[in-house]
Amino acid sequence: MKVLTLNFLTCAVKACKSTSTSFPLHPKDCELVSDSIVPNPQLLKNVLPRIDWNALVITAAEVCLPHYPSVLSS
Repeated sequence: MKVLTLNFLTCAVKACKSTSTSFPLHPKDCELVSDSIVPNPQLLKNVLPRIDWNALVITAAEVCLPHYPSVLSS
């Protein structure tokens, strides 16, 4: 879920807010931890349409998650 959260955040530094590098955030020196949570279908239903798929693919690759398709099929 935190990988999805990164999909909604941008750089807060004043100098980078106006550049294309402000989104997506790129996790550096992060550690992956797996926490089991109960899936919340309503939350996913509301969040999924707002996800920037290209940014999610980039973030997932940077934290070594499994490969995601570059295009989201409908």
